[in-house]
Amino acid sequence: MNKGFTSSRYIVRQVIKWVVLALAALLCYFVMTSGSTVKPLLLIPLAMCVSVYVSEIPAAAVGVVGGLLTDIACGKLLGYNAVWLVVCCVTVSLLHSYYLREKFLNILGLTAVCTVVQGYLDFMFYYAIWGHENVTLVYTHVMLPSGIMTLLCTIPIWLLVRKLFRVCGNTRSFQLEKTIVSNG
Repeated sequence: MNKGFTSSRYIVRQVIKWVVLALAALLCYFVMTSGSTVKPLLLIPLAMCVSVYVSEIPAAAVGVVGGLLTDIACGKLLGYNAVWLVVCCVTVSLLHSYYLREKFLNILGLTAVCTVVQGYLDFMFYYAIWGHENVTLVYTHVMLPSGIMTLLCTIPIWLLVRKLFRVCGNTRSFQLEKTIVSNG
């Protein structure tokens, strides 16, 4: 009887967690699309931080949603950032499943790599390849500040996502507990 109560409580917490994450993604999208100044790509650190706590398939789904919203917010070809963010999110999930611990410096480094490569690909495919004049101004006045702001925004996003997964439960720890209970 108690086992069913624990499972139903777990399901309710998971629903609450994913609803809060969806609202956070929408908030990040709204911040990215408001105004005309240079802004951080908030969906990248959000997707990367969530990928620390989930398995590969939910990480891929988070990457697709985050990437598509980033494409729409930045006015890029639909799917361009989604493909890259799926690769990054699945890599983060696998690395944290097998090699890395849940530490802030790990996610900051992985987010930095993802952001730098995304910025480089964006710069090369949308600006440098066409041979525009003064193309380095786009990099120094738009891409570089946006990348730095993105990395700085990783700090509060990491703290919020970590708190959410600790309160609502981590999928990996629940699966581990279920395995221990069924084997023991």
